[in-house]
Amino acid sequence: MRIVVTGGSGMLGHNLLRQAVLSHEVWGSYHTHRVDVQGCAMFAMDVTAEADSRDQLKAIRPHCVVHTAGLTDVDLCERSPQTARAINSEGTRITATIAEEMGAQLIYLSTDYVFDGEKGDYSERDAPSPVNHYGKSKLLGEELARQSCSRLLIIRTTMFGRKIPPRAGMMESLVEALRRGEAVARFADQYFSPLYTGQLSGLILRFIELGLTGLFHVGSSEKVSRFGFAEAVAQAFAPGKAKIHAVPFRQIEGSAMRPRDTSLVSKATEERLGIQLPTWRAGLAQLKRDWENLPEEGVSR
Repeated sequence: MRIVVTGGSGMLGHNLLRQAVLSHEVWGSYHTHRVDVQGCAMFAMDVTAEADSRDQLKAIRPHCVVHTAGLTDVDLCERSPQTARAINSEGTRITATIAEEMGAQLIYLSTDYVFDGEKGDYSERDAPSPVNHYGKSKLLGEELARQSCSRLLIIRTTMFGRKIPPRAGMMESLVEALRRGEAVARFADQYFSPLYTGQLSGLILRFIELGLTGLFHVGSSEKVSRFGFAEAVAQAFAPGKAKIHAVPFRQIEGSAMRPRDTSLVSKATEERLGIQLPTWRAGLAQLKRDWENLPEEGVSR
């Protein structure tokens, strides 16, 4: 099967490429940070540039496009809502439109941040109500994708993982702080149900191979507080060094609003895939094993 992954240099995208190339013919796009994945053809593409995106995707004629490209910095989205909408909403419409023209399946990676976090344990039947511009732009991306592509699969999820060096994300920053013995505060009553990108990549490939469409929540089989997750990271990566403090959830002045509990119920995914979704603890153990083995895959400076 010919598969294109947009956002191939991102935290999920590069992991998905490395798994997909083992059994499929795979291309990955990047915007500003090139990454080389063995056995995968990489190309530069701006998902907001419709004519150029159409030319490049139609030259490949993929059977499936996995749209992971997006602006995920929640605070940047709040400061620049027009940019968030251009990339996360309009970029998704463009990608969905081109997929429809090619008769390809589109898999759109959405987010648990489409919910306001007031109740938690959200199923696909719960009505979205985002509290920040990131969530709003991703929800609009869902709506535009539905309008534009008939073979559409929307996956709402949340994830953790390692970025390709030299870039660093939440996990790298947390591990480094813990290893230095710095004091770290995390909310004891803010919950989510994260999956390791390695786990999520495998699940996405199962969706592709089954040709499924519709809306699915894909989260770990149990939720965890931000404090509980940080504690587990400390035990795995910095035993005996960590200083983690549990604090009550509050909105941080100057930052985008965050929802308190965006845990997802993934029963529909388990039923359709015929599996039990993995735990975040299993994902953290897998991340630790993968941590030292991630190849330095030529990210441009």
